[in-house]
Amino acid sequence: MWALLAWYDIRQRYRRSVLGPFWVTISTGVMIGTMGLLWSVLFKNDVQSYLPFFAVGSIVWTFYSTQINEACTGFTQFESTIKQIRFPMGVYLLRILMRNLIILAHNCVILVVVIGILGPMPTWHVLLAIPGLFLGSLAMLGISMIVSVFCTRFRDMPMIIQNATVVLFYITPIIWRPNALGSKHGWVAEYNPFAHLIEIVRAPIISGYFPLHSWIWSLATTFVFLVIGIALQGRFRDRIAYWL
Repeated sequence: MWALLAWYDIRQRYRRSVLGPFWVTISTGVMIGTMGLLWSVLFKNDVQSYLPFFAVGSIVWTFYSTQINEACTGFTQFESTIKQIRFPMGVYLLRILMRNLIILAHNCVILVVVIGILGPMPTWHVLLAIPGLFLGSLAMLGISMIVSVFCTRFRDMPMIIQNATVVLFYITPIIWRPNALGSKHGWVAEYNPFAHLIEIVRAPIISGYFPLHSWIWSLATTFVFLVIGIALQGRFRDRIAYWL
């Protein structure tokens, strides 16, 4: 049901539009092309290797950050439905997650174009990005369960989280490579869960290998997010309707 609702949301959002959700793909592609060229010059990186790195990281990050920010209003945007119909609360969060996965699928067209032009030539390792994305989606679901409760109870929280995601963008290896920090500041990427959640998708596509270290980190953090999220949802489920 939540998948059908997500598809309905996409159709409603781009109703009577010729290109529909591909407008998001076009704007994302223009941003990646423009900023990728700029950052490659500023960081003195080869465009051929930097642009695919930036493209994958940017597209995956857009999925993660959009999911988190939309989960902040995961219950308030469906206030009337929640007050009238007793659906499991997870349906609303899964609806948002599926909606963003559909948009992510459209944005993957950009990766095909960038990698097709600049390389590297994909190997069978690219298939390892699929379980990586699945794990990342589970992590986002866990975070969504956490932030949706706090943001419904405390209405200033969405603004705080939106600003926090901006900060996270700059301290996550998306526009810069992890080795750029050196050994002294390498902990910024090492202890950043989003760095590993991006790497488990990006490494198989760009570098053609299985990032075991990042997988261990991602499995651990996803487990923590889900446990906390499920506990919060179970504890406050009956109060959410009264907070709306």
